[in-house]
Amino acid sequence: MLLALPALLVLVGIVLVALGINGSSSGVFHDQISYGSDPDLIAGQPQATRSDEWNVQTVWAIAQVEQGLPLTNETFPGGMDATLPQDLPRVDWTVAFRPHLWGFMVMDVDHAIAFKWWLPGLALIAAAYVFLVSVIPRRPIVVAMISVGFFFSPLFQWWYLSTTLWPAVWALTSMAALVWAFKSSSVASRWIWASIVGYLTVVMATGIYVPFIVPAVLVVVFFAVGQLVDHLRQRPFRGGVFKRIAPLLAGGLVASAVTGLWLYSKRTVVDAFLGTAYPGDRSSPPGMGDLPSFMSAVGSSFTQSLNDQRAGLLGANSSEASTFFYIGIFLLPVVIWIIAREMKAKRSVPWTLVGLILVVVLFLAYLFLPGWDGLSKLLLLDKTTGNRVRLGMGLASIGLLAYVVSYLDKYRLRAGWWLAIIPAGLFLASQLLIGYVALRGLPAMLETAQLWWVWATLSAASIFFFARRQPRLGAAAFLIVTVAGSGLTNPVYRGVLDLRETDVSQAIRAIDEANPQTWVGVGSGLTTAMLLESGVRAYNGFQGAPSQQMWSAIDPADAYEFEWNRLAGVSWTAAPGEPVVSNPAADQISVTFDACSQFAQENIQYVLSTDQRIDQACLTTESGFNLPKTQMSILKVVPRS
Repeated sequence: MLLALPALLVLVGIVLVALGINGSSSGVFHDQISYGSDPDLIAGQPQATRSDEWNVQTVWAIAQVEQGLPLTNETFPGGMDATLPQDLPRVDWTVAFRPHLWGFMVMDVDHAIAFKWWLPGLALIAAAYVFLVSVIPRRPIVVAMISVGFFFSPLFQWWYLSTTLWPAVWALTSMAALVWAFKSSSVASRWIWASIVGYLTVVMATGIYVPFIVPAVLVVVFFAVGQLVDHLRQRPFRGGVFKRIAPLLAGGLVASAVTGLWLYSKRTVVDAFLGTAYPGDRSSPPGMGDLPSFMSAVGSSFTQSLNDQRAGLLGANSSEASTFFYIGIFLLPVVIWIIAREMKAKRSVPWTLVGLILVVVLFLAYLFLPGWDGLSKLLLLDKTTGNRVRLGMGLASIGLLAYVVSYLDKYRLRAGWWLAIIPAGLFLASQLLIGYVALRGLPAMLETAQLWWVWATLSAASIFFFARRQPRLGAAAFLIVTVAGSGLTNPVYRGVLDLRETDVSQAIRAIDEANPQTWVGVGSGLTTAMLLESGVRAYNGFQGAPSQQMWSAIDPADAYEFEWNRLAGVSWTAAPGEPVVSNPAADQISVTFDACSQFAQENIQYVLSTDQRIDQACLTTESGFNLPKTQMSILKVVPRS
């Protein structure tokens, strides 16, 4: 039973990858390069908001393939390490711990992107199932519905990247391993679990996205302490309990050593990355939350409104506003009743439940209680953000739900009518409040979420059914709500839109093959993507640790170091004079370009431009292309007269 759903997921994954089906939004480029409908778009629509996926990782992945999967990508002058922070496909030992990238070594781009897309997502469903069925072993169908529903949580779908999914996979697997460490009498079983957790620890750590790692780790720590106390209270302490967790500790030590070795080998890049103005200096103190952020966190019934962020009530953009249906957290009155009942019966306090409650309290304090910066930094909470800490709350919520169902099943109990109605009513009231605020102040938000009242009612019913020990109905309602809200957040797409197949890219590559040149893309973001996927050397792209060689050419006096020393996309616009660097946003670098400038004369041979304002004084036109929304030109830099 433990491996039933994971085995099915393997078969599903094989079929999806074989067909090249994925959820990439690379089709955003289609209407920029072609007329008519996209023949590879099966369902849904590409999400422009998901630019980290289609405009960064997918574009860079194709650039890596074009360059032969090197460890150092040679697009930027001076090169860029392919492992940090972009997590690009490459051929080196670290790929052993980036399983979602394995497809690039043996498959074409279409199938490799599908493999990259589905492996972390299906692993998340499997990990949720394994954890839940370990706690609720007699309800596999209920567990399967909850696991699939959890995968379709808005935060996962709107932040669908390996750096989001692997921390959740690691946390759920670690929690399952802790359950089995105390449940199983098999030493071999405990070592197998330790090996899996150790491997996933390195997988998570080498993703290096700390804002999601920290909440996941804190949930596991509180869960582990609760499990440990539970089992120490149940039997006399003779060292046996610690022998059970020794394999997990050993696996953690080995994983830490491997991660440390990797970080040491990358210390120069890591130091440069940590020394950036953004996000190296980013620190988020506790207590930054407010009423709008609270509404955003609990507003799961309005998930469909994230498809249109004109209103902006729930957050700055769709990804930042995404959240979970915190069903386990809304069951807290039932959880408190369970704890009180155990204490009244003079049985051991369920410390695992207490641990999960405490980590939720910790996250809520981080969100809404200022003034404890020192402890927050000690717990590394300052390295996450209010929106990203929701990952931890989602994991804790699923843990609470699992133990509520387990306890009610164990004693064949159900919460009283009022105890079931109260949390369901509180949830429904919160959604009605958000709906009222939106209706009065931002009615446009409701245009794409017209059925929010249906999802709110169904979500409240799910809470009620779980409290009343009707988990099949509760899980079915949970599954319907999450799939309806986020099922088509990402499109169903066949293959990937590969810009190398365009006439523009083929012309770029033809020029570069005879004599490699240095390019710059001026104008729309399409110029950047076109140059990157063509595999040429260029001053465009989304950079990790800034290339000193590149920026010393652009800004030899370091006058704009604060503006360019950051994790950000580098784009160019036409303007006279030497390059001027600015930041339209914290993760964007805009640089001005003049072909007659000293920088261009010394460093640039060709320009790919959609900017009609570009000064032609030091340029000759090599090729022109009429695209649906713009005209794109290949220009050659010539000496100024």
